[in-house]
Amino acid sequence: MKCNLKIIQTMKSLRYFLISLISLLTANNALACWDAWYTPRGYYMYRVYNNRPDPELAIEGCYPGAGKNCEEWQKLTSETISLEEIYRVVYEMTLEEYEAVCNNKNAKYENGFVEWITKKDTAILDFLLLAKTNEYIRLKRHSRWYYPSMKTGARMTLAEVAEKALSEKNARLRDRYLLQGVRALFSLSEYEACIKLWESEISHLPEDNLMRQLIRPYIAGAEFHTGHARRAVEYFAQIGDIRSMLYCMERAGEKISVIDALEMVCEHAPNSNYIEKTLQSYVRELEPLGEFYGKDKFIKTADCGRLYALCLKMARGGKSNNPAMWYYTAAFLTDLEGNATKASYLLGLAENSKSSAYIDESIEVFRIYLDAKLRPYNASYENRLLAQLHWLDRKIKDRIDDNVRDETAGGYKLLSGESYYYWNDVMRRILLAEVCPRMIEAGKTTRALQLANMADNRLLNLVNQQDVYDKMSCSCVNVKSYTMNGYRYSDRFNRYDYSNHFFEMIDSIGVDKAIEYVGRVSNPQGDFDRFLNSRGYTGQDYLNDIVGTQCLRNMRYKEALEYLGKVSSAYKNHHNVYMKYDPFSADPKAIGMKSDFRYDFAREMYSLEQSMNIITEPNRKAQLMVRYAIGIRNSFDLCWGLTQYYKGTEYWGQVCEKRDWENDGHTKAAMKRAKELIHLACDIVTDDETGANIQYLLCNFRTVVYKYPNTEKGQLLRGKCDNLYDHHAESYRSR
Repeated sequence: MKCNLKIIQTMKSLRYFLISLISLLTANNALACWDAWYTPRGYYMYRVYNNRPDPELAIEGCYPGAGKNCEEWQKLTSETISLEEIYRVVYEMTLEEYEAVCNNKNAKYENGFVEWITKKDTAILDFLLLAKTNEYIRLKRHSRWYYPSMKTGARMTLAEVAEKALSEKNARLRDRYLLQGVRALFSLSEYEACIKLWESEISHLPEDNLMRQLIRPYIAGAEFHTGHARRAVEYFAQIGDIRSMLYCMERAGEKISVIDALEMVCEHAPNSNYIEKTLQSYVRELEPLGEFYGKDKFIKTADCGRLYALCLKMARGGKSNNPAMWYYTAAFLTDLEGNATKASYLLGLAENSKSSAYIDESIEVFRIYLDAKLRPYNASYENRLLAQLHWLDRKIKDRIDDNVRDETAGGYKLLSGESYYYWNDVMRRILLAEVCPRMIEAGKTTRALQLANMADNRLLNLVNQQDVYDKMSCSCVNVKSYTMNGYRYSDRFNRYDYSNHFFEMIDSIGVDKAIEYVGRVSNPQGDFDRFLNSRGYTGQDYLNDIVGTQCLRNMRYKEALEYLGKVSSAYKNHHNVYMKYDPFSADPKAIGMKSDFRYDFAREMYSLEQSMNIITEPNRKAQLMVRYAIGIRNSFDLCWGLTQYYKGTEYWGQVCEKRDWENDGHTKAAMKRAKELIHLACDIVTDDETGANIQYLLCNFRTVVYKYPNTEKGQLLRGKCDNLYDHHAESYRSR
């Protein structure tokens, strides 16, 4: 059959008769027309629900319970028949295909299961024909376009299916016929008949009988439809279906809490898979969503305390097959309350309790997280962290699949920090939200930068990096026509390199720390350095450009030349902004676009510095000082791209640190320096022509006319300018 024509469907019928609950496993979703920004603390870390197929089952497919059902069919036929062959017939073969088999039993079939049931066990052949017919009719009836007078095109009606199924006396297949009879009756709304069947026969089957387990949800639904909501809830508790319990009580006008339902299920079905699903959805509702959403604090309720008590009860009570999961949950709740030390103790109990491979992984992640919060940041911790990161890095690499590759290559989720890959998420949460801040606090800024680089770029390194950057670039933009605030923007606009957490950190941590980091990239000191460097983005062009730009910001022009000079010509075309105006003109003066504008600026500024130190003639020295001062000011104002990669809200991304550049310490220092130089230049001038030229250069036309009326520039302005005003100089001198 097709995926919607399976024989064994635990809850499908109920979904057609009971309105589905909204999924409790909510994820961070971006609003339409809005790019989400997720802070590292907003990633979900708690994880107990494994929605992957059970690795112990040889086959599972896309139907819950299919693996066990195929194993049951194998026991009824032959172990020489593969589960894949059984799955193909029971779950994938359509009614039309199956009828063709029934009409041609003597043919030779490659499928071992078909060969068996057509040649050796036609009772199974007949049963599956009835089951597929039942499913086919029910699917038609459940269509939104179905109405009672429609013909389904099947050889039987549902009533006939139910009658035949319940009259079958084959003891070996009796429980399977009962399932088909109940499913048909349920679709016919014969709920009382379903309940009578349960009471008279089905309830007497062994508890571990698969068909009994699959029939029970229909009986719970039947009790609900006959007005016995409390009885339905009891049945659902025995199944472990918490969502249906909540739904039934709500529809009946009563309410029970999630914790009420959990307590009931833990009493009746302590190892139900629904427990894990509900725990994960409930605890994730308690996890902080990050600063961006304003929900960054845990709010304890009475139900949180009840859940904690339930966790300890289940962990110690002996009913659960996975007590480690309950200790882990208790530890997580304790940490949310702010008691990491107690959480570490509880996690230790989880580490030493019976568990599963899936929960063991979650426990290890939480241990890395708690160590980051609790351990002193010394050499011992760094050795431990290196081993932990090796483990986490293997998980990131080994669990990556095509979906993750596609999401990464698309670039948009990575850019906005959205959650789409658990292993990368938890690495980013631990490193960016916990380890890096504490490393900086401990004075280990280079290590913090290395870790931030890994957190931001490890996944990119596992995907074709250049392909990612190409897809992130706005290749549709024409560089000749796209301008903003005095800048032309590249046709390969890179929103990632200059907006992720690593860039935000290296761009704000201080130029000396940035230089130290770049040195450690070139000359790693030990295994930890080499490990982190290999998992980050350590392109020398990228790093040298960042450090060189910071040197410009700090007015360290000789060093800027050193680092910017190492940037390749090809990489200079990678900048997001390209200067449009002359940085040495007080009045906006357009220039041709150039890719090496930062290097040229640094070279000119360093040359001016050298000349200013050598020349002693006051008038020439004053002219150099004014040009130098204009360059300083413009590099933070009109030509801000010389010292910055973005400004204000004109740039966006994961972090895009919104600095107040007007009040930034670097800006204040630069403006103060420019002001001092201009005052000094004006004070040392001895020649009127030079003084007039300086004021003219600063666009102080009124000053030129009134202070230097007989100079060349004074005569020019008196003859050609009717509206004299000081355009720039006074603002320079007043700041």
